[in-house]
Amino acid sequence: MKKLISLFLFSVAFLSAQEAKPEAEKAQPEKKTHQYEVDIQNLTAEKRKEYYTKLFKAQTLFNQKRIFETLAELAEVQKIYPNDPSSLNIQGACYVEFRNFQKARTAFSNALKAHPENPNVLFNLAEIAFVTHQWQEAHDSLSALLKDRSNLSMRELIRFKILLCKIKLGAVDEAQEQAEKTSFLDDSPLHYYANAAIDYSKDQPAKAEAWLNRCSSIFTDPRLIAPWQDTLIEFGYIRSFYGGDLEVD
Repeated sequence: MKKLISLFLFSVAFLSAQEAKPEAEKAQPEKKTHQYEVDIQNLTAEKRKEYYTKLFKAQTLFNQKRIFETLAELAEVQKIYPNDPSSLNIQGACYVEFRNFQKARTAFSNALKAHPENPNVLFNLAEIAFVTHQWQEAHDSLSALLKDRSNLSMRELIRFKILLCKIKLGAVDEAQEQAEKTSFLDDSPLHYYANAAIDYSKDQPAKAEAWLNRCSSIFTDPRLIAPWQDTLIEFGYIRSFYGGDLEVD
């Protein structure tokens, strides 16, 4: 199954690592503790271990695209603790795979209630707006995410999605200005995909494809290119993957 949406998932490994923290480290000042974190720590040691084991398995199954098995494992996770944003976030990602965006939005929204302002969940909600063509909502949500410095790895892709939203909103000149600010020296495909999108918007597909081919010759790892290709497919500018079918974890 192709996955035409880029998603952030919580790191189960990080959550499990909290169990192994030395007491002295736990005593150090930390960021705000959310209620779900308190609730999970209040589980018995046996239940916490079972919870993290099942959650890790669910994320592994999801990464393997075994979506029905993931949902079954998540049901077991949520029997132990139902309101953890990690499991809700993975659940939303499963519904995205089925393109059931209403259920996905509900799962992501519930995750956000448990962990307000979490950038991973906010990104996923912005992606729902993008793939359902709610362009203004997607534009505003993605723009707000750029103010958060915690997800640096996704910033260039977010900038690209904002550019595409501007095109759909009729602000092509703004989109072009944004594309002109990119550089071939950047360490991401943004420069090439931004210029390709501008050429597609001007009905110049040959020029656009030249940008994409140039990008593929520079960024040869298909895992790096996949989310950018997926975005253009979801947007409607290209109909098939260059170099074969790809999937995004």
